[in-house]
Amino acid sequence: MHKDKGGGREEDNMRLSNFAELLVKRPKTVLLVFTIITFMVGSQVANLYMVSDMGVYLPKNEPTVQLLDRIEQEWSLGSTIIIYVEGSDVLDLNVLKDIDKVTQLIDPYRHDEGKLDGVITSTSIVTLIKQENSLPYPFGTGKYELPGSEYQIKRYVAELGNARKTLLTDDLTATAITFVLRNDIDADKILAKAEDAISNVHTKMTLIGTLPMNAAIKERSIRNMAIIFPLAVLFTAIVIMFFHRDLKGLLIVFLPPIYSIILTFGFLGVFAPELTMISIAIVALLIGLGVDYSIHLMNRFTEESSNNIASRVEKILRTTGKAVLLSTATTMIGFSSLMISAMPPMINFGLGCTVGILFSFISTVVMVPPLLAILKFEKKEKVYRWKRLAGFAIDNSERILLFGCIIAVLSLMVLPQVGTDVNYYELAPKDEMVIEKTMEFSERFGMSGNLDIILVEGDLKDPEVLKAIDDMEEKMRDIGISAYSVVDGIKRINLGRIPERGLLLDNIYPILIKQGMAFVDEKYSKTLISLNVPSGLSIDEYTALVQRINEIIDSTNIPDGHIYHVTGATAINVAINNILFEQQIRSLFISLLFVFAALIIIFRSSLYALLTMIPIGFVLVWEPGILVTLDISLSVITIVIASIIVGTGIDYGIHITQRLREELRYGLKKREAVKKAIEKTGLSLVEAALTTVAGLLAVYFVNVPALQSFVKVIIAMILLSLVGAVFILPAFYRLKMVK
Repeated sequence: MHKDKGGGREEDNMRLSNFAELLVKRPKTVLLVFTIITFMVGSQVANLYMVSDMGVYLPKNEPTVQLLDRIEQEWSLGSTIIIYVEGSDVLDLNVLKDIDKVTQLIDPYRHDEGKLDGVITSTSIVTLIKQENSLPYPFGTGKYELPGSEYQIKRYVAELGNARKTLLTDDLTATAITFVLRNDIDADKILAKAEDAISNVHTKMTLIGTLPMNAAIKERSIRNMAIIFPLAVLFTAIVIMFFHRDLKGLLIVFLPPIYSIILTFGFLGVFAPELTMISIAIVALLIGLGVDYSIHLMNRFTEESSNNIASRVEKILRTTGKAVLLSTATTMIGFSSLMISAMPPMINFGLGCTVGILFSFISTVVMVPPLLAILKFEKKEKVYRWKRLAGFAIDNSERILLFGCIIAVLSLMVLPQVGTDVNYYELAPKDEMVIEKTMEFSERFGMSGNLDIILVEGDLKDPEVLKAIDDMEEKMRDIGISAYSVVDGIKRINLGRIPERGLLLDNIYPILIKQGMAFVDEKYSKTLISLNVPSGLSIDEYTALVQRINEIIDSTNIPDGHIYHVTGATAINVAINNILFEQQIRSLFISLLFVFAALIIIFRSSLYALLTMIPIGFVLVWEPGILVTLDISLSVITIVIASIIVGTGIDYGIHITQRLREELRYGLKKREAVKKAIEKTGLSLVEAALTTVAGLLAVYFVNVPALQSFVKVIIAMILLSLVGAVFILPAFYRLKMVK
């Protein structure tokens, strides 16, 4: 048995020796072949596309999503476009004519249900005025047109009552045109059409709403990725130059992660081409982490004194290379835990990071040795000496542990203060005009402009059904929700009352359908109620509001019918918020479990595996304190941080443990071995941590609040992971927990 193991070890060493020989004897050939493969895979990046709809963050089996999908399929409902109209007096006849002109340009076929022009309905103060004017004399002129008399216009607006507040500000300086689009519309085409329409009038108009916002976020996200890459390279280069002051080292460190990024996004282009806002962070993560791997190999190379470059490469691959392999495995496990999420973007993000880390390791091992050989790299000096720091960590073990435990207790005490929040605007760039105007619109009109709807099934020619809907709408208005349905259109035509006989409804429905003001099916058995939810509320307030809306729905009795819970943007955000904490706990538990299992297999010791994970345990316990201190809530972006830290932060502990075991095998006593591990790996760990931080820092400059929060938290936790590995872990080893 022992002989077989020895023979197997010799065979492994021989293979490693041959591989090292290949890398340094034919370095240019190795780099050329790897470059060709990289760019062949990278050519698939053309398949990538960006999505920004918050609905993608919910699992397809979530009731809110299923209901919305059903409604969108039955009614062909898609996104919305809102045209925000501003002026000194938007009831001025010339402004109203401009609104009418723009509406007709975008929705020329008003009765086609969107089949020809893609617009299902268009609503504005003009359409409401026209509807009032279409009433028979003496209430109107009987004509569906814009009256020429300003007196009539103001009279009609006054008769609209509270209905006008959803389309008109009290000071008459702003109004809105809302278009509900089909779900199969060509977004670029309709946006171009709308832009062209508003450019042909004198009144100030701005496109806002879900479709323009999504388009702006998509375009900006792609540009942001182009910004992050050079900034990440620049910031990381500054850190590397500070430590090495050598352009050769810069080239050796940077080429592998650049290749890994090309390989990663080429892979995603084939297997997971859908990118979201969080995908932007993949670039910065791979730059930061990929550089770390190169740094570890390069620094260990300079420690070896042999004149035979092949033997030096073999030594670094067998020692530090093994630690890098361990780091790669655990980091991949940390990221892959995100792939068990029920949220599709988290799955794609986890896949991208997992594959990216694997490519980073492959690129580092394949490229660093040839680059070392070609450039004849030798480190001339060490920037810092770590003996005093190592001595401090060893001599103050008990104090360090006590301080770490105190911080952990304080952090756990503020855990109840950690909030969850799903804010669509936090995912959008601050300086994007569409976003700014949408937020301005929300503040002025007190509503978000997003689509929130209720599906009602019942006999819509039964006055009792209409009365039940009307009563429900009144209850909605009592809690600050603006509601509109076919019932409101019926009441407007019927002088503010619901007809007592179904026969009269037979005459009213054709008028409403002709005016494009009714969401009813052909059998008059289903209708949609549109809600305008107030803007600017906290996620807790939105949660309570959605719950109250659903309580009102549950208390409403539709004769021989059914009414479904609210769905749409607000309900989806609340549903996402409700699963955030659960998603983090689940992915965190899985990542911890599998990382621990991997460490046991690799170290062949459950004790070493457990001790190596202790610093990460401290950092995770410190996370609530970080979130509360930085005033950051868990969101669809920050939820991934804990799993990322398990995968990336464990790297520092692995390098300490691996070097400690190496020094123990050389015969050093435990105290000296711990001290030597800090001395020898401390500089590399600090350099690796700072390069990771530098790479991530680039994300902060894209001016997206959610990503900025992500960067703040993850940088804090990476630095604390470094502190944990350099101080907390040696403290446990120093306290005689291993022989």
